[in-house]
Amino acid sequence: MHLVGMVNPPTSQYAENWRNPLSRPDWLSGQFTADLGRTLERGCFDMIFFADALAVPEDGVGEYATTLRTAGKGAIYLDPIAKASLVAGATSRIGIGATVSTSFLPAYAIARQLLSVDHLSGGRAAWNIVTSTTDAEARNLGHAGIAAPGQRYDHADDVVQTVVDLWHSWEPDALVHDQAAGVFADPSRVHRVAGALSRGPLTLPQSPQGHPVLMQAGSSPRGRAFAARWAEVVFAIGDSPEAMRELRSEIRDRARVDYGRDPETIRVLQGVQPIVGWTDAEANAKLAALVAQIDLPSALAKLERLLHAEALDPAAPATEALTAHRGATGSVGFEDMLMAVSERRSLTVAELAIEQALNQLHPQLVGSPATIADELQHLFDSEAADGFIIMPALYHSSFEDFVNGVVPELQRRGIFRHAYEGATLREHLTG
Repeated sequence: MHLVGMVNPPTSQYAENWRNPLSRPDWLSGQFTADLGRTLERGCFDMIFFADALAVPEDGVGEYATTLRTAGKGAIYLDPIAKASLVAGATSRIGIGATVSTSFLPAYAIARQLLSVDHLSGGRAAWNIVTSTTDAEARNLGHAGIAAPGQRYDHADDVVQTVVDLWHSWEPDALVHDQAAGVFADPSRVHRVAGALSRGPLTLPQSPQGHPVLMQAGSSPRGRAFAARWAEVVFAIGDSPEAMRELRSEIRDRARVDYGRDPETIRVLQGVQPIVGWTDAEANAKLAALVAQIDLPSALAKLERLLHAEALDPAAPATEALTAHRGATGSVGFEDMLMAVSERRSLTVAELAIEQALNQLHPQLVGSPATIADELQHLFDSEAADGFIIMPALYHSSFEDFVNGVVPELQRRGIFRHAYEGATLREHLTG
């Protein structure tokens, strides 16, 4: 089983994290991020990765006031490359993922940033590939608006191909470093790259793991095709075990049939939010406390901002609101997930607002370490997932509860490592 910790404070998937007494308030400090890396490394996680967006989320008229007033998700983002570099120095084994958009940065800049982190960490870096989704992000980077999803993914294909080519513009043995002969590098083993986005070569040789691991989270049909072509780690969201198995099978089959890839090299990890107690009763009490802290008017305001809506009727079916405001988030896969869950559970707008504030409708596992390990093992053994993206409700306590309680239970069952065996992230994922 593979485990990855997703980090995006101060809210994460739980909107009230920032004001909960069990959460640390120093999320802008380097110590906060370094401590997270060390905690997850103590739990033998494959990787910690940092989410990102390039704008404070706006409402339907382009205002950001609601996001800032309510601490909406995306109100604060430190640069993920900076955080990845910090964790590289604070840890020695855990993989480190950084989110970088293909829509705005030149391919050469992306390749050099990420390969720099890969070298500085000893081969532990990953690139979480996103295309960005909002006009606000596009305008912050000097564009009139965001491109259509298909165009974004077409451009992303070109960017990723160029980045990978740049990473391999130095052959593995090109850095000779022969001091006696006076030969630093063999220019015959360093090459320019094809394509219009860069000519290369990169200013860096290959890293200890060759190049950073490629990670992707798109769940729309076009996003799944992109994952099948490129991703070594897929961040998936399924609203049922059956949906999880279907998605995993689809991506692996498409990778094999359409791109000639070995499906065994792809790790499909499902996002989950664990609420861990030492007993089931304690975990349920924790969940009740989290729900009680959510203020319905504030949750509705966040949902209205997300959907670019005004004055949603709390009693109306959530599916009606989602249909009326289709396309507002810019993410087809995310909206498909909201619709599927709302339809299956017959949620009202008020219930959707609460669930969105609680866990963004991601699967929530509540119970003792043994109870949560039972659920994870069932999904793992039934091939619904190769592992899990752990999304905490609270920083750092949710991660600490998982590392102290669930990880030892998974280790006792023989389905999770007791120690790192390889030195690089790719070795963690394939070992």
